[in-house]
Amino acid sequence: MKFMHSVLFTCFIFLLGCSPNWREAPYEVYIIDGTKSLGYALGNGGYIGRIDEPVNIASDETFLSVYACPKNVCGFYYIDKRNDHKYAEAQDVVFGPFSEEQFLSLHIVLGVPHLQSD
Repeated sequence: MKFMHSVLFTCFIFLLGCSPNWREAPYEVYIIDGTKSLGYALGNGGYIGRIDEPVNIASDETFLSVYACPKNVCGFYYIDKRNDHKYAEAQDVVFGPFSEEQFLSLHIVLGVPHLQSD
């Protein structure tokens, strides 16, 4: 019985770690083929990818700030929500990667939401 509880707990932790954990319409974190991504949700399980491997996300009315590690290279990004829509290309609304120092300057100058690396 104790073994069964351990197995169930391990499976629960595994599933929790793999599940999407952030959503703010129309943006959502999702997993496809083992890659965790932040995307523009189209509904019915469809997404337009914005940033792969997000670690931390902060949001306000104008911007999303994202600390992400796509291809194991970590950096800070921001998304201009005012110009984003389902037909927008990622390169037109996603900016980065930036170093922590550069991102702090963007926080001061543009007002992107403050974000920690972890």
